[in-house]
Amino acid sequence: MQIAIVGGGIGGLTAAIALQQRGFSVRVYEAAAAWQPVGKGIWLPTNALQALDRLGLSAPLTRRGCALAKIEILDCRDGLLQQVDLRLIAEWLGHTTLSIRRADLHQVLRDHLLPGTCQLDRRCTGFTQDDQHVTIHFADGSKTVADLLIGADGLHSIIRQTLFPGIAVRYSGQTCLRGIASFTLPPPLAHTCQEWWDGKHRFGFSAIDECYVYWFAPILAPAGGNEPLETLQLEKRYAAFPQPVPTLLHHTPSAEIIRTDLYELPPLPRWWQRRVVLLGDAAHAMTPNLGQGGAQAIEDAVVLADYISQLPLFEALPAYEQARRPRVERIARTARLFGQIAHIRSGHLQWLRNRILRLTPAWLSQRQLNWLYRFRE
Repeated sequence: MQIAIVGGGIGGLTAAIALQQRGFSVRVYEAAAAWQPVGKGIWLPTNALQALDRLGLSAPLTRRGCALAKIEILDCRDGLLQQVDLRLIAEWLGHTTLSIRRADLHQVLRDHLLPGTCQLDRRCTGFTQDDQHVTIHFADGSKTVADLLIGADGLHSIIRQTLFPGIAVRYSGQTCLRGIASFTLPPPLAHTCQEWWDGKHRFGFSAIDECYVYWFAPILAPAGGNEPLETLQLEKRYAAFPQPVPTLLHHTPSAEIIRTDLYELPPLPRWWQRRVVLLGDAAHAMTPNLGQGGAQAIEDAVVLADYISQLPLFEALPAYEQARRPRVERIARTARLFGQIAHIRSGHLQWLRNRILRLTPAWLSQRQLNWLYRFRE
């Protein structure tokens, strides 16, 4: 079976690796003319590493990133609200959470593909299909024929828009600034992710190696903002945040900071049609409030490859959706709710939220995370 994957991001590359390991012929078509470092940092939580373990990838990735020992949620006025001990998660499930450069993740994935798998500068404009084949069309006028098309082309997926033209992404109300600071965290924070809350603003960070720190700053703002960073005045905006937040911003070159509006996708009628199937953000884009967007694309890729290798194609695609959809939709709902809770503006509601979080027993929080961090095939 000839399989075409549109999109050379995390989900598309992982799917290509998984399918090649199962003996399939795969081509990845990427719109970019060259591989460029995209994004800044990313978390690979326990469930993502469990899935990548199936492909022999968790070890090379762990060598490139920083293994986290705990996550701390803090309020700028009230201090520590909740702490997650990731070492306990690792004892239960075999892996902690890995903080890593997104570019390093992409590089490791590409290194584990067969030579010639990826074709660059191939921007997909649409497809046609019948019961026997699917034909993919590209902006340069070329086309290719495959037995299966996997749409892994992200939030603004052309494949999804062709299948479901009436479904649009929706803005979450948050935009996010991201950067990498040239800074060494003090030993107590070297393996900790901290996230600070202050109503309209949040700021989170974790080391990606000894000398660099990935940070993310979600802000309540209208979509489509294009103010220059000088206008946003980040150092002034976050000056009242506890250290090391102001220091991290000071050690981040402005040219290296990126801004991304955060969108999510309403549930689709289904994730497949005949010989075309979606995965990752193309199927279920979610807000990054739980750090699970990339992880869910990785899980999709491994599960889809398993079903394709075990069942006839027209049974494999619905089986994949049935296996994955309930989990993905639960995570998307939880991520949306987490973002709303984190950005509560009312002082009275903040006090109530903080009290509830502080009174939640640590063992209960750990157990609730078990469903999130366990990869179920």
